[in-house]
Amino acid sequence: MPKLSIIVPIHNEVAYLKRCLDSIISQSYKDLEIICVDDGSTDGSTDILKDYLNREPRLRATSFERRLGTVLARKLALLDAQGEYIMFADADDMLLPGACATAIGLIEKTKNDIVQFSVDFEAKQEDLESLERFARVFRTRAMESHDTNILYDCFVNHRFMHNLWNKIYRAEICKAAVNAMPDIHLQHYTDLYLSFFILFFAKSFRSVVTDACYRYHFGGGVSTAVPDEVQFKNICEVGKALPLMEKFLRDRNAYEMNVSVLDAIENALRSDMVNKLLTIPNLTREIISAAIEFWGGDIIFDFLAKTGMFKYTCESRMSLVSSLIEQNKADRKEIAKLQSDLASAQMKMRKMSPRSSQSLRAPARATSRLPHISPVSSTIKQEITSSPQKVSFRFIQDLPKV
Repeated sequence: MPKLSIIVPIHNEVAYLKRCLDSIISQSYKDLEIICVDDGSTDGSTDILKDYLNREPRLRATSFERRLGTVLARKLALLDAQGEYIMFADADDMLLPGACATAIGLIEKTKNDIVQFSVDFEAKQEDLESLERFARVFRTRAMESHDTNILYDCFVNHRFMHNLWNKIYRAEICKAAVNAMPDIHLQHYTDLYLSFFILFFAKSFRSVVTDACYRYHFGGGVSTAVPDEVQFKNICEVGKALPLMEKFLRDRNAYEMNVSVLDAIENALRSDMVNKLLTIPNLTREIISAAIEFWGGDIIFDFLAKTGMFKYTCESRMSLVSSLIEQNKADRKEIAKLQSDLASAQMKMRKMSPRSSQSLRAPARATSRLPHISPVSSTIKQEITSSPQKVSFRFIQDLPKV
């Protein structure tokens, strides 16, 4: 049985897939298997995968006839994985030389459940400003978290990021996670969802500053593109994950310890939804309806606050909401449903003084959660060093040749 399983979900990555697979196959560390799941590709990725299957015995693959989402693709691969350790690679990224040897060496030496290593990034020159903001949060700092709440360290303390691709994991915690994880169709925020369950089962985490082991391809995703109506609805669907995560914690009597984790995740996701709304030049009824469907009428308040509309009177704010509904005419049934969805937001607006022209803050959302209980933090080890990894960038002009 192989020591290491590398999991690669694939959906329409014909431009990058060969490079990704070659970067894994050529690793100096050979005791590994590559598990690919083709998530309903329609662009020729399947043909590339079949070609590699014929000539690389360490590669195993399966495919979905239609797109089911990266969460389910990774779950299937994890349940099939035979390795003692797990690494993840996105099909448009690549492992750098020596990555597997470095990762295996670190996790076997430190005996941690999860070990994080350093990465670098590639992007087109015009994406430099966005890349610098994105990469800032991925600078690796040497730190260790042991016998404490790893979820809290990630989502509340922000000691490390939840992304999957710059870490190596003990397979047993990954398998425990996917066996307990409710199935869900997500096209976005898939790292966050799976990481939540993996980190719950983890007892130790270590981050080590290394030579870059992984190259992340920046650009072309939701982080830089302005979403259309369909894409925005797919983005909003992450709202379906929050009740599943809460139920998971309640079923394990771990809710009180992690209520602040859920709040931090929800607040971050809501903020991201609003930021996405702000990038869309023409807000249609369908886009507003999608936001409300998954996030409730209160998200309108977040949006109004970000646009500065709270400096206007209550009537002006009401008028704005109405104009959003009326931008695209729909039949009476659809408009009635949308207006019903907005009822809670309108009621809160009416409570505000119509004579006030001062800037107002969105009212706090009601919550049924218990008061915040922080995990014991006395066992959290201090950062080994305050000097983070120096992130390097690599600029590309065009897509790699297929």
